[in-house]
Formats: sequence, C-alpha cells, structure tokens
Amino acid sequence: MTKINSKWTAGVENPEEIEKKMLEQKELFKRWYEIITQKQKANDSDQLKKGNYEIPNWELRQADYVGYNRCLEEFKALLNYTQE
Repeated sequence: MTKINSKWTAGVENPEEIEKKMLEQKELFKRWYEIITQKQKANDSDQLKKGNYEIPNWELRQADYVGYNRCLEEFKALLNYTQE
C-alpha cells in the first residue's frame, strides 16, 4: 500500500481525507516530482560550469546552488510516494 509522507497530514483535522485526495491525484504529484527532478538536474549542470569560477563571489553562488538543491530534495521527499 502506498503511504504518503506524514508531514502532509500533520496537524490537520481529517488526515484520512488528505491522504485519499493525494492518492487520487497521484499522477499530478508524480508529474510535479518529475519537474522538480528536471530543475535539480539543470541546477547541477549549471553549478559545474567552468565560467562560474570566474565569478568574484563564487562561494556565495555555490551556497545558493546547495541551498536550492536541498530545498528541491525536501520537496521530492514529500512526493516520494509517487515513485512507488
């Protein structure tokens, strides 16, 4: 049985209803997961460009890449049930 991340239902009055709706819309959330994955690959590719080393505040740019990637990973964790 597919189980959604408990963060989706934490603190809501009717967690069963939320879970039911999310499972009904699994294909939509699966597509969202795919878009996030595409964004993540683009971010990774951009991060590795040689021209980035010429930027005076390179370390700030790298921190931004890492933070953005971490955020995308958190979203993917919430949508992981779509990969089952």
